[in-house]
Amino acid sequence: MNKIILHIDFNSFFASVEQQANPFLRGKPIAVAGKSKRDIDALDITPGQQILLRQSKMDRTVITTASMEAKAMGVKTAMSTIEAKKLCPELIVIPGDGRKYSEITKRFLAILHTYTPNIEQFSLDEAFADITHIAEDYFGATMIAQMIRNDVKEQCGEFCTASIGIAPNKIMAKLACESKKPNGLTVVSPSDLEDFVLTRPLAAFCGIGHRIEARLRDMGVTSVETLRAISLENLEKEFKQYGRFLYNYARGIGDDRVISKKEDPKSIGHSYTFPFDLYKASEMKRGLFALCDKVAIRMRKQGFIATHVSGYIRYKGGGNTGGGQQFSEPMVDGHDLYKNAWNIIEKTRDRNRAVRLIGISARGLVKTKMPKSIFKKPEKIYKTLIAFDTLEERFGKGIWKRAATVGASMRERTSGWHYDHET
Repeated sequence: MNKIILHIDFNSFFASVEQQANPFLRGKPIAVAGKSKRDIDALDITPGQQILLRQSKMDRTVITTASMEAKAMGVKTAMSTIEAKKLCPELIVIPGDGRKYSEITKRFLAILHTYTPNIEQFSLDEAFADITHIAEDYFGATMIAQMIRNDVKEQCGEFCTASIGIAPNKIMAKLACESKKPNGLTVVSPSDLEDFVLTRPLAAFCGIGHRIEARLRDMGVTSVETLRAISLENLEKEFKQYGRFLYNYARGIGDDRVISKKEDPKSIGHSYTFPFDLYKASEMKRGLFALCDKVAIRMRKQGFIATHVSGYIRYKGGGNTGGGQQFSEPMVDGHDLYKNAWNIIEKTRDRNRAVRLIGISARGLVKTKMPKSIFKKPEKIYKTLIAFDTLEERFGKGIWKRAATVGASMRERTSGWHYDHET
């Protein structure tokens, strides 16, 4: 039985996420560049000077993603911002925000997992899904693709569109996805595969870049049809193992295994940028304690204990301080994380400066059952925490809170993304 593989790829990912987050960017030609604005915001200069300096810095960067409006004006990925602005003088260049993009990636992967557990993430904004058993046929696959597109619109935003390709293997599913953008849906059944492959240019195939294309041209290969005329022996002689890949590619043959592999995290953390300046240690401690509980809940949910803790802060006007420490006793309680993280922060904190961000990171993660203690009190605490975790799973986040963290609320951005973020 042929498999049914779905490939989903977001259109102008970074740019569309920025347009979803900021209504003032919608319908305008924008480009996302790689420079961060944090170093500019940290300078002790006026907002007007910051804007001018930011624009001058962005003029020396490279475009990572252009919006549909910018692409229509000729702006492309990897183009310098100076070159892009010559093509499109009204282009708005903004720095990338990895936290926004990671949030949308998590949302769209969660959507795919509601349909099938067989998900293989290919990059930040694209993934493969084996929908063979749930779809049963290509009509069912088309219905699933439409439902996924609706879910993306609802949960990621109407400006975060994605193209979808469906085919018997991964390489053809990706080729189908790339054939119709933006916001396209292309289905290539086994009976259509032969005709579909022959209509695609060599440059459209994933893995055939400019250099490979040039070497093929030297061999007289300028299309899929002429590529098929080259024997496997000659392709392997010229391209070694890659020759077999090209031979199969021209015939629509590819890997149909969707490998779902999820590596254990190296760390679990949480940080929060406060909407106001913190001067009092009591305010900082309350916020840190709340963050530590968030981290501890995630650790217990994933079955980890931590042996290393890092605590850090960012000051108003810029500058960071903090550090980390290894501990012999493993931790799984937010209170333990808090005590150790605050001790680290307090040793290096400048008490004369206001704080804008506080962060906590648990490292040295070990997968294990809830640690047991020979003392009754810690065991009772652990059992209580498990009970609280169960309440959260049943009734939602925030169902319980320590008295010491009352008042440490985490506000949300109006666009739907959070000031506090998981790491």
